[in-house]
Amino acid sequence: MTLPVRPPANDETLIRRFVDEGDEGAFETLIRKHLPSLRRLVAAAGPRNPEDRDDVLQETLIRLNKSLSVYRFEAPLTTYMFRIARHAALDQERRRRRKADRERRAAPEPSEGFADPEELALEKARAAELKNLFYKLKETDRQLLLLREREELSMGEIADILGIRPGTVKSRLSRARKRARKLYEEAER
Repeated sequence: MTLPVRPPANDETLIRRFVDEGDEGAFETLIRKHLPSLRRLVAAAGPRNPEDRDDVLQETLIRLNKSLSVYRFEAPLTTYMFRIARHAALDQERRRRRKADRERRAAPEPSEGFADPEELALEKARAAELKNLFYKLKETDRQLLLLREREELSMGEIADILGIRPGTVKSRLSRARKRARKLYEEAER
């Protein structure tokens, strides 16, 4: 006797199973489905340090777990998740700045910084150079480029995530592309 195969569930079905029935497996399935996109967003919009990125990702998943019961299905789930991730990254950046300010006040003498030899070696590789150029862009430029070019979201979806108008997304995206192109051209010289 073969067991009936359950067809793959869409996001709404998984959310309802998690929220209404307490099905943790549905939440895990939902996360496995969207984790690659979330990782990319956090990598682009969040901290450069991998451990800090993992913290932001974990905080995003915790917030998502706690807030799915109020999700209204008015926008795609990715928009909702990306907004949570963006806020988690911003919160973490605020915490990092406050900590750095406290440390600066506690130790007023500036410390001498030495270049990390491993970092210098990585910068010679083409992939690291492009990544470095990407991080030279403002955070808002990185977010826009990632959401549009990598995640292939519509202007409306990006507007929902960032809390701005679609026309503003379009103009800011155009300027972000110009700044990225200029950085690339300067690096090529």
